[in-house]
Amino acid sequence: MFVNRWCSVLGLSRCHLLARCLLLAVLLNWGAAQVASAATSTEPFNRPAPSVAQPQRALLNGIARAGQRLVAVGEHGLVIWSDDNGQAWHQAAVPVDVNLTTVAFVDEHHGWATGHQGVVLSSEDGGESWRKRLDGVQAAALTLARAKKKAAALEEDAREDYLYAAQRLVDDGPDKPLLALLFNGPNRISVVGAFNLALHSRDGGKTWQAFYDQIDNPDGLHLYALQALGPRRFIAGEQGLLLATDPGGGSFKRLASPYEGSYFGLLPLANNRLLLFGLRANVFRSDDGGQQWHPVTIEGAKASFNAGLQLSDGSIVLLDQGGRVYTSRDQGRSFKAIPFGWGAPLTAVAEATDGSLVLTSLAGIVILPREKLAGPTLVVQESKP
Repeated sequence: MFVNRWCSVLGLSRCHLLARCLLLAVLLNWGAAQVASAATSTEPFNRPAPSVAQPQRALLNGIARAGQRLVAVGEHGLVIWSDDNGQAWHQAAVPVDVNLTTVAFVDEHHGWATGHQGVVLSSEDGGESWRKRLDGVQAAALTLARAKKKAAALEEDAREDYLYAAQRLVDDGPDKPLLALLFNGPNRISVVGAFNLALHSRDGGKTWQAFYDQIDNPDGLHLYALQALGPRRFIAGEQGLLLATDPGGGSFKRLASPYEGSYFGLLPLANNRLLLFGLRANVFRSDDGGQQWHPVTIEGAKASFNAGLQLSDGSIVLLDQGGRVYTSRDQGRSFKAIPFGWGAPLTAVAEATDGSLVLTSLAGIVILPREKLAGPTLVVQESKP
């Protein structure tokens, strides 16, 4: 469970190896799940998530607000929700048994989640029940269909090369995780993930289209973050991959990257600002919409940053794989560590209605009371069993 913490302070090659296996989505137990289901690779996304006695203690990868409710997602299709700021949790009805990586809500009712084996889920009741909208078999078929259409205009030799990656996606089976999502209203959603997997829907998940060919990523690097800032959309990923659309939309084009290591998060801020973070405690700030980047040095930080959030008061929090939390009150120009150590890698954060921070981790839910965030000491509050 503590592989991420130690990897973050080792050499770059070791960290890149880990990044390809689990980073940001916290894919720690993926290998075991794949071995267990190797004989029937499609079975996990066709069977419901198992019931968990204490779901708030399970491995959790993402958390989001749905109105006043909190909804978190994690291993084996686990989705849990809380209406009392994270004190008590209830397990949702979920039709898949795959690790879920991220969750977001358009409003208090409509939410989306992504996961392993190319799974996309949607909810219309605030996260209490979920419906499968996409899986890896469908995603691979859609990608291959788009590749064949594009390849039809190429010469025969070039056509074979162009189709290779898409055909490989089908041949490999549904083993690629989706790692990030972005929506524009309840019916328009884009999802991206490992090996340049990218799809979008414009009708609430009824139909999907692949858009991998609109991303300048010929090496098929993993896509870890997908965000919007004004009219532009941004992608951050493996090995310094950084892309953006033009203000009018269109394809994702390469931006000059300030770092050659992997990025695991991208946080849009007010006034055309962006915060970019990832491997080995690297953090960068842009004040001009991603044209120029400035390094942010955080004293004492060594572990990779997995997640971040801008709070209602304008402050920013970053979470790392060492179980530590850092805060900024100057729009990301500087950060200071909160006197808190959870001991397990932190994966996501949401701000509850009472101002507390509810964090997900490889060891479940932990709550940081708001009044303790800036104090000299911090009382860590665990969720009730």
